[in-house]
Amino acid sequence: MTDLSAFTEDELDQLLHVPRQVAWAAVLAEDNGVNATAKELYSGGKALMETGQYGSGFLDALAARTPVGETVGGTPDEAIADALGTAPTAIALLRAKGTEQDVHAYGQWLIEIAVTVSNGAEGVSTAEQDFVTRLAEALKS
Repeated sequence: MTDLSAFTEDELDQLLHVPRQVAWAAVLAEDNGVNATAKELYSGGKALMETGQYGSGFLDALAARTPVGETVGGTPDEAIADALGTAPTAIALLRAKGTEQDVHAYGQWLIEIAVTVSNGAEGVSTAEQDFVTRLAEALKS
């Protein structure tokens, strides 16, 4: 298991910020109205904290440090671009200092966050599915 102490505070902040960016980008990928957005935000919050299925103590420890109530902003296009741009950087950081199991778990967690948020309301729209697909591709690089 990768130990959190292997990372500086700035690096941990980066690893913690990306999942929130992914959740926010998934929420903004499609404007489904206030009720749907609220459901998606709730789903995203749950997905940020549910890491047990990945079998990664590192991911569990990281999720436990996730700040509550902090938000990320921007327009839908900016949020999506930010998430797609920072996710590969976070994977590279984790790959440099962590185990391959934790790298894989982190990437799967990011995708699951996007999928869970997208499914949070009225099914997955084309725009939401496009974001999930683009995120999965970005994580491969």
